[in-house]
Amino acid sequence: MSEKRRALFIVPPTGLYIREDRCQTPIEDMKTIALRPPIDLMFSAAMTEQMGCECLLTDYPAERIGWDELEAQIREFRPHALMISITTPSLDRDVIAAQLAKKIDPSIITVAKGAHFIVLDREAMDLYPMLDCVIRGEYEHTTAEIGIGKPLAEIAGITYRTPEGDVIRNPERPFEQNLDALPFPARHLIRNELYYRPDTMEPQTTIVTNRGCPHSCIYCLAPVVSGKKNRYRTTDNVVAEIEECVNRHGIRNFLFRSDLFTQNKAWVIDLCKKIIDRNLDIEWCSNSRVDCINAEMLDWMKRAGCWVIAYGVESGNEQMLERIEKKATTDQAREAVRLTRESGIRSSIYLLMGLPWDTSETIEDNIRFAREIKPDFIEVFYTYPFPGTKLHQIAIEKGLIRPGEVPVEAYSQPAMPGMYMTQAELADWRRVSLRRIYLQPRYIWRTLRAARSPRELAQYIKFGLITLKGLLRPGKAPEMRGSATD
Repeated sequence: MSEKRRALFIVPPTGLYIREDRCQTPIEDMKTIALRPPIDLMFSAAMTEQMGCECLLTDYPAERIGWDELEAQIREFRPHALMISITTPSLDRDVIAAQLAKKIDPSIITVAKGAHFIVLDREAMDLYPMLDCVIRGEYEHTTAEIGIGKPLAEIAGITYRTPEGDVIRNPERPFEQNLDALPFPARHLIRNELYYRPDTMEPQTTIVTNRGCPHSCIYCLAPVVSGKKNRYRTTDNVVAEIEECVNRHGIRNFLFRSDLFTQNKAWVIDLCKKIIDRNLDIEWCSNSRVDCINAEMLDWMKRAGCWVIAYGVESGNEQMLERIEKKATTDQAREAVRLTRESGIRSSIYLLMGLPWDTSETIEDNIRFAREIKPDFIEVFYTYPFPGTKLHQIAIEKGLIRPGEVPVEAYSQPAMPGMYMTQAELADWRRVSLRRIYLQPRYIWRTLRAARSPRELAQYIKFGLITLKGLLRPGKAPEMRGSATD
């Protein structure tokens, strides 16, 4: 009788990141981003288990354990395959896990997944000989086939190394069109209490409701990772997963993760009605573009437990919105935040900094706009030139990064200079921006007044003191050195 196959899925001990391919955010220094469960690995492990493989999943940064514990786990579990979740900024460090596995047992198949490999798969295989293969695109079926020992030559959607050392790029794996066919994520393999809603400290999990986005913003990985067709799960399937979380795991707080949650109004309202009809008593958040929200949808979302919506506003400067091909306007952003406020749902907006054309003038526009529209929460990200995006091509063409360069800094630190601003100047500007937004007395009072319980109020005060300490470090806003119209 053959030995049962074993697969070990890990988030390596290389720092706290959101590792969801299109979203690769480091948690440190972020003001509104909470750590999320490794949902991609959880889907992969669920599918691999379904195929008859024994699986373990460990999120090393979330559990605050390191390389010694990983070595011990590999020696004890003796996996046939090691599946590693990577981000582009942390890739150099993430692959140390594969090196460790090969040192312990050279027969372990070392596998890495991440959006990086959709474009730079061959380059990664050349750079990192400790990797046996990398996954390109959606991962559930691919990891399951690797886990059960299917020959790598027969697995779609991977680039792998032969025993002779040749790097082979297998055909693409098509996107899964029937998302209901996927098993629910393997929440039984993780410590769900490690992931919580930051304002109440209650357990929170991620539910992937749909994949794909028809838009083409130059900085975004969504169309690269998930395609331009928005593929929805049925609302019955989503609600069934919510019920499993409530009944089996005691989780009542959710992030509905999607590339564009609110594109289909009828689908959103139907989901809300089913949540209400089944008396699920949950709270949840989602994302939205500013141009696809309306009062009727917001009313149903509020009634079904939605408490905050994150909007990718990106800029308060119309010309910058045109340059990044957002195809949305500042007027639409104003209206979206206004309608959200009137519905009783809180709004969170994301603003971008560090675009190639940024100047002190465009950043000042962002600050003024954020103060004008008065969202409940604000996050400022530095853009990252992810391979596969148009921004990556522009950054190379403008000489902001070198071909093949993979910046380590991301989101809270500038990954590259702009055409008119150095990285040092940009580094000061984020702190200056947040200081001028967050330290308004009216903003502080509005935030504290919104707390619904003493515990929530205590969390806001704690967050405020931590934020104040960071924002009061010296930071000088540099002078403008060019025009965004150039």
